[in-house]
Amino acid sequence: MKFLVAIISLGLVGYGAAALAKCYAVPTGGGAAVIDQDCTTKCLGPIFDGSTETGLSSQDQLCAAAETTTCEESDGCKSCTEDNCNTLPEVEDYMCSSYTLEDTTWTAGNTKVTCKKAKGTHGECKTPKETAVAGDASKYTAYGVCMKCATDDA
Repeated sequence: MKFLVAIISLGLVGYGAAALAKCYAVPTGGGAAVIDQDCTTKCLGPIFDGSTETGLSSQDQLCAAAETTTCEESDGCKSCTEDNCNTLPEVEDYMCSSYTLEDTTWTAGNTKVTCKKAKGTHGECKTPKETAVAGDASKYTAYGVCMKCATDDA
């Protein structure tokens, strides 16, 4: 009987939620994400997408609320379970020309847009084709001009 009580006691003591990993996350008191926050599920973080001033998706660095928390790269999220694996992707600046449309002609302006690229990669700028129309303007101005053209861009 003492042996059974000892086994049950040992099981109860070891049953608490143990840290699975350490993540970059906002500490309990708030503020910016910091290293080594205990996490019992998985770490989440942004991916490089180049579409905004920071070059990163809007996903925050955090510990997932539950193991089943959805985190898809197509939604701008990266998940992982190793210690502090949700570091911010490293980015570098590069410049692209913004375009204007007059009548039916696109012209590269003197104004340059600062774009972001993944560190160690070649940054690409969009250039409108002759078939591009006024409705395509957002693709060739501001951050829309950054990154490679999608195959269906005009």
